[in-house]
Amino acid sequence: MNSERPTTSRLAGALFAAGVVGLIAASLWVFSHYVLDHQGPMLVHFRGQEIELLRPVFFGLLAGWPLLLYGLRYSLADLPWQQRIATLLLRVTFLALVVVALTRPTTRRDSERVCTVFIVDVSDSVTDAAIEQARSKIQAVVATLGSDNLVRLISFAERPRLEALGQPKADDASAIDLTIPDAKALRHEKEGAGSNIQAALELAYGVYPPGTLKRALLFSDGVETQGDLLAQVERTRQFGVRLFAEPYTEPPPAEVAIQALVLPPKVAIGEPFKIRAEIYASRANKARARLYQGEMLNGLDGVRDLELAPGVNSIEFQSVVRVGGDVTYRLTLDDIAADVFHENNAVSTRLQVPGRPQVLYIEGQPQRASYLTSALNAQQFDVDVRPAAAFPASLAEMERYEFLIVSDVPAEQVSLSSQDLIERYVRDLGGGFLFAGGEQGFGLGGWSHSTVERILPVTMDAERKKEMPTVAMALVIDRSGSMAGLPLEMAKAACSATVTTLKADDLVEVIAFDSAPNRYVKLQPARYQSRIQNDIMQIQSGGGTAIFPALDAAYQDLSVIAARKKHVILLTDGRSEAEGLRDLVQAMVAESITVTTVGLGDGTDADLLRSLAEYGGGRFHAVPDPNSLPRIFTRETEMISRQAAVEEWFPVVRTGSADFLKGIAINTAPMLHGYVATQMKGAPAQQILASDQGEPILARLRVGLGQTLAWTSDLKNNWAIDWLRWPGFGRFFGQLVREHMRKQSQRELTMKTTLIGDHVTATVDAFTPDERFDNGIVAKLTVENDQSKQRSEFPLVATAPGRYEASIPLDSFGSFTLKADHLREQPDGSLRQIAVSYGRISYPYPKEYASFEAEPERLNRAAEATGGASNPTPAALFDPRGEKISESLPLWPRSLFAALGVFLLDLLLRRVRVFDRKFVAG
Repeated sequence: MNSERPTTSRLAGALFAAGVVGLIAASLWVFSHYVLDHQGPMLVHFRGQEIELLRPVFFGLLAGWPLLLYGLRYSLADLPWQQRIATLLLRVTFLALVVVALTRPTTRRDSERVCTVFIVDVSDSVTDAAIEQARSKIQAVVATLGSDNLVRLISFAERPRLEALGQPKADDASAIDLTIPDAKALRHEKEGAGSNIQAALELAYGVYPPGTLKRALLFSDGVETQGDLLAQVERTRQFGVRLFAEPYTEPPPAEVAIQALVLPPKVAIGEPFKIRAEIYASRANKARARLYQGEMLNGLDGVRDLELAPGVNSIEFQSVVRVGGDVTYRLTLDDIAADVFHENNAVSTRLQVPGRPQVLYIEGQPQRASYLTSALNAQQFDVDVRPAAAFPASLAEMERYEFLIVSDVPAEQVSLSSQDLIERYVRDLGGGFLFAGGEQGFGLGGWSHSTVERILPVTMDAERKKEMPTVAMALVIDRSGSMAGLPLEMAKAACSATVTTLKADDLVEVIAFDSAPNRYVKLQPARYQSRIQNDIMQIQSGGGTAIFPALDAAYQDLSVIAARKKHVILLTDGRSEAEGLRDLVQAMVAESITVTTVGLGDGTDADLLRSLAEYGGGRFHAVPDPNSLPRIFTRETEMISRQAAVEEWFPVVRTGSADFLKGIAINTAPMLHGYVATQMKGAPAQQILASDQGEPILARLRVGLGQTLAWTSDLKNNWAIDWLRWPGFGRFFGQLVREHMRKQSQRELTMKTTLIGDHVTATVDAFTPDERFDNGIVAKLTVENDQSKQRSEFPLVATAPGRYEASIPLDSFGSFTLKADHLREQPDGSLRQIAVSYGRISYPYPKEYASFEAEPERLNRAAEATGGASNPTPAALFDPRGEKISESLPLWPRSLFAALGVFLLDLLLRRVRVFDRKFVAG
């Protein structure tokens, strides 16, 4: 019997395990057949209610409930069988409730609850009375609030803010305990200078509780400084918000504001123009306007008493600019009869006035520079007249000038470094250069073989005409002991330079003297240069100084020969007996012999030498530096040689075309009385005007970036005296200067600027010279506040072919200058500037203060677009209009709470004996 019992027990256990496994398999079959084959959530009906199970796959956990039977069979708890069965049922129920919670059961409920958000405009353009009007309307709406409906309150100016409100009492729906803040509490400190309805609506979207119909009531004057209400309407409709509007009906505050100060796009110096001010008045008002140009009242029209009508008033002022550059205009209003905000009573803006082109005029006789100066001033040029000694010292100083004129200046007064500056100014900076003649111009001034001659379109050598007689020149040189060393060497160099300047058939002699004269070079043709120069080099210093015998020797030699011109140059560094010298010079003049004197150093008798030159019809030169002697001798040689002035009346003949001659009838120009003979260089030098003999009067040549011009007559009341009286004189030289003056090397691209709120959009359209899109430009934009001088940089981004844009936030008020630098990447990776753009924008104060005129039409259109209306009744704000909102109610929390209750009950049954209370453990 004992052996049969374990066998039976094992068999029963096996059968029990097989039964548990069978129940698990059956549960899994039911799960796979009724759950896994179902796609997506499951719908079940329970007690007439539709329940949706979002994750029915968790029902698979119920297949393990038979394991509870297995645990019950082998439980060690000594409980009555009734209590053990109850525990099993509780555990199965607990498992089922947990699994149901995991399947996420939900049900849906339709609701007609309404939540209305009051959106109140509290910007500075709204009066306290208007805000109290909104507050009263909100109180009236709240009085009709039912137990299920909700309200929220948002105030806004530059930014929105959610206001704290109470809610209806839960135990008494008719007892409303909502506190509506007053106007002072609703105002936004330091943020009233803006109105952003769009931002307020965006905040409202997030304050609606789930399961409510969405309504909004907007209180505003419709004035926006930021955002766009009408652009936001479509999004409002997508969020299911029905917008109602309540435009403020309170009149705007008494306010006067300058909305704009409009200047012409281009202003010319000296020409009157109009400035237009647009002044807004919310009601009829009086004010005094003051217009400032810089720091001073506008000269033509500075103060104006205004009678302002409601709306925008257009006021015009007369002004004129006398000096080019940046000119700031500022308009202020004071003595206003009624005004709330003072921030909008002043506006300033800046105008870039192109200055008149600057001309540097170097004149050998500055006291006679008024003729050309007056003519150019009348042609809208600013002329800076200087003597040669005041020539600019650097290229940077010359950059301020668009054109350079050098007139009738001897070469020795313009240093070699200054001549180099002239060449660089023309070649590198693109400047225009006019070299004009006169008694000391071109070859007469010793400019032969100079830097200036190299860049001019003419040479100082004129073609010799066979019928003209030769020149005879005597060089009388002091060789006294005081001339030893550098002075004598430079004197000999001057003699050699004179020989090279003369033509081959000109006659020359050199007489050196101390106490007695010595003819080192006898009178002979200059063609024998080598022999003459060798003889000159033999001159040595000697003893005293006797001028009369040497000068008389020259007189004796020149008086017996025939020559077109006879000339003597006397050089000395000391003093000599003056007796008989004046009589001798007068005798020489009677023989057509002219005399020029040169005093070297400070020990000469300057008065004597000056008087000899005056009697002799020549010139006196006081020379402190021996190095200047060669230039002086060369100039004197030019003056008496064939290159000397041609002084005769002649008509000007046009030989070449030039744009600056348009509108000028050269054939009506009067005759000139003289010029300096020169000779044209080869192409590309161009002759424009010539004498009746075909010699150049006006010629030009391009040198590097600029152009040089040669005017071989003068610009004074000597050779050009009749031209000064010619009506076309000013126009002729004005157009000549304007065509050849230095031009701006960079091209300028037009910039368009648009102010939207506090952002500026700058747009530049770039085209190549052949009207193609100019792509691949690297552009940067610099924005400068004209008042604070604060600067910021932004990139200009390519947004379309040839179009570059930037959107810039303005963090301050005032007028702004915008400059865009356009660069292109070079093959070596560097950036080279190719163009520039300029723009201006005025943002004097927040737009909230620009106009206080309500715009209810904007509010009405927005309300209609969302299905709302204007000026709604309180009942309309909570009327569902047949709308219902279906909300999802999750049931899994209920299932979990029920599972928790079952679990606690199960614990109780396992700890407390219920069915067999008399049982006593053995």
